[in-house]
Amino acid sequence: MKRNFESMMILSTDIGDQAQEEIYQKITKKIETLDGKVLSAKVWAKERNLAFFLKSRGADKKKHTKGCYWLVEFSLDTDKLAELKETVRLEENILRSMILRGKTQETEKVEA
Repeated sequence: MKRNFESMMILSTDIGDQAQEEIYQKITKKIETLDGKVLSAKVWAKERNLAFFLKSRGADKKKHTKGCYWLVEFSLDTDKLAELKETVRLEENILRSMILRGKTQETEKVEA
């Protein structure tokens, strides 16, 4: 069953714009290869101070005090969500991520 989701990811600001763009492309391609559809994707904050430091996930345990916030809204089959979460988890330059269930067509009609 396809559902709408939204995800907020905090990326490392140390890697530069080119590497951040590659991560964006990788995640959006993964959603599309899982027969999903990216509804919108935007950088919510290019460089924002974090309330507390975050450690990177790879072998280099660097402390980050700033992050780039990226918001993605997409539709995806619920059975394939675990595979997307695993792809996000394995990306070392994504410091934190959260995937939430988004609004469906029925709830948007009721609120309008």
